[in-house]
Amino acid sequence: MSHDKDDVRTVLKKWHDTKEKMDILEEKLKKYKTKVGKIMNEKKVDKIEAGGFIVKRRHNTRTSLSRESVPADIWKEYATKSHFDVYTLTKGQ
Repeated sequence: MSHDKDDVRTVLKKWHDTKEKMDILEEKLKKYKTKVGKIMNEKKVDKIEAGGFIVKRRHNTRTSLSRESVPADIWKEYATKSHFDVYTLTKGQ
């Protein structure tokens, strides 16, 4: 399957532009979550309802194990592997 160089260039440009927009939106989301978290802390609640919206907060705990913290034989026996593709896009010069 052959791809025209301009097509690839266009796709990569659109990807980059979309990624930049997402970064901006993720930063805004983080600010809103922080503000709502402060309000919840002040009110000592984990649920807020206002304007037809409901926000619930759950406190999760994740347990993990690092390779350095267990004997090699235990790591070898119990470690699980996940395979997935990672795409990294950076803007060239």
